[in-house]
Amino acid sequence: MKCLVQNVDSIYHVGSLTCEDLKPALLKCTAEQLNLIEHRNPHLKDNCEIIWKKIVETEFRSNALVGSSWKSMYWDKVIERKEKLKRLTNSIASAKMEEEQSVSRAKIISGKIGPLKGSRGVKRPMNFQHKAPSSKSQLIKRINDTHKSNMYRR
Repeated sequence: MKCLVQNVDSIYHVGSLTCEDLKPALLKCTAEQLNLIEHRNPHLKDNCEIIWKKIVETEFRSNALVGSSWKSMYWDKVIERKEKLKRLTNSIASAKMEEEQSVSRAKIISGKIGPLKGSRGVKRPMNFQHKAPSSKSQLIKRINDTHKSNMYRR
């Protein structure tokens, strides 16, 4: 049985084995694998509702049967999930497009692509990139670093 569980993908024809005999292996199957096994072995279709119920419960957290069978409920939920994902992707794409359009409108209104400049009378504080060296050794180190970087530019 352990070998069967490990090789669920290789199950093709099960002969006269019932769903109860194969239950440990079928519980490890994905929905696609179980569907394929049922397709290849039509006599299993009527007895695998317990397996489909487990798959629906684990994948969709649903305990109440909606529809005629657990298998049909599973495929309905899969279609519903795909449609919901499609709606969300479309919603996100349209929101992103609206945001890009509003940004481009703002650029057109301002007439400039960069940030707006201030008026002439407003003084801005100066931002210094480098601090003055606090000791003689730091000054020497900075001079040597500048000298080395200038050597590589030539």
